[in-house]
Amino acid sequence: MKFALIVQPSYETPALLSDFRLVYHMALAQYVLVDEAYASLYKGLHEQDHFIMLDNGAAENGHSIGIENVVRAAEMIGADEIVMPDVLDECKATVAATYSSLKYVPIRMRAVVPQGKDWTEWENCALELVSFGCRTICIAKRYEDLPGGRVYALELIQKHLWHKSHDIHLLGCRRRPLIEIIHALEAAPWVRGIDTAAPIAYAQHGALIENPKWFSLQWNAPIHYGTAAHNVAEIVEACRCT
Repeated sequence: MKFALIVQPSYETPALLSDFRLVYHMALAQYVLVDEAYASLYKGLHEQDHFIMLDNGAAENGHSIGIENVVRAAEMIGADEIVMPDVLDECKATVAATYSSLKYVPIRMRAVVPQGKDWTEWENCALELVSFGCRTICIAKRYEDLPGGRVYALELIQKHLWHKSHDIHLLGCRRRPLIEIIHALEAAPWVRGIDTAAPIAYAQHGALIENPKWFSLQWNAPIHYGTAAHNVAEIVEACRCT
């Protein structure tokens, strides 16, 4: 499994990308549009032939920032994939938002995000989104809270054989990064990747990634580089557990 470390453009965090030779990335569209240093970081990584996904801002804002803005951000940094618009927990709204955005994003760049209040809605949403055409199916971290967690979503993907024709990406970690990664890979070694800011968020609180307490990222808070490096190393190792 590939690992995309979400980083801020300041402090020591970009050095973690080069120190650990991370070439798979998740950029956040809302920051690309307003932070020149952040956009420059990912534009430079694109020029080094790194793979860059661009998130649509829904997880942070509760809704997408608008497909036109997301596409503009993608063009600024040379993103390889765009996370299509989704509405948290809402199947019909996500289908509608994705459908209305299809004309802006070619199939080879589409990463869809099924949503629903339960697994039945999630599966129905996934069926609709996949029928539109896409490259990647993403599973949001909030589905760790449903029975079976994201492992169950991976089982649904396998039931439909979507893993044979699509890439699969896990959007973030809910609260136990190492355990979630290991469980996902044990169930589905074909998962392409996962993104998370957890190594940095934990380091901002002086905590190791093994700590059972969850810490949220503070965008402009300083970190202890040694702690962050330890946390990244543990995530990288977990991603290689198969």
